[in-house]
Amino acid sequence: MALRWKPLATRCSERLQKGFARHLSRSVARAGSLACAPLLLLTGCFELRDPEPAAAASDWLPPTQIDILLANFTTAVQTLNVVNYERTFTGPQYRFIPDPSSAGTATTLFANWSVNEERDYLSGLRRRSSATGQNQLTLSSRRDQFFTADSAEVSALYQLRIVQSDTAFRATVLEGNIRLLVRRRNNEWKIASWRDQRTSGTMSWTDLKKYFIRN
Repeated sequence: MALRWKPLATRCSERLQKGFARHLSRSVARAGSLACAPLLLLTGCFELRDPEPAAAASDWLPPTQIDILLANFTTAVQTLNVVNYERTFTGPQYRFIPDPSSAGTATTLFANWSVNEERDYLSGLRRRSSATGQNQLTLSSRRDQFFTADSAEVSALYQLRIVQSDTAFRATVLEGNIRLLVRRRNNEWKIASWRDQRTSGTMSWTDLKKYFIRN
């Protein structure tokens, strides 16, 4: 059989093409690996952080209006959310004025009632409430009286239905009149003072606070 020899130029051209193809393939593979590395690092970083629960974020809205402040307050009372409940008050300047007949001889208890006592009373109520139970707060006959653009008094009748396990406190419905002095600062409304007044023979909010701050 006769052997066919390719011209030298042809053989050189084929070798150059094969070598270039191998070099190009390796370069592309190496570049692909380098390009993927930052993506892998970023993916790893994002996997380290768990998303915050959506429900926790939706429980609080910036109180840029009095209606929003009262909605935050109502939701915190009903769900026994101590953190959000505390956020509705002004801070060191806040004061609570109890119903005199409900306070009785506990005048000393309410003399320096502050946000700390609000937090502690609600925490006590929360400890005696089931995770599935929920209070119901209804405000009616509401009236707003503005003193300035940044201060007002909100007056309303309230009915608070509670579900808790302490049998020594038998009341399940509390009723009365609530008067809130609200003030706006940095475009957010907060409760500066709270006056409670009994309107019937039913226990008032003062009775609830007086019991659960001690128990």
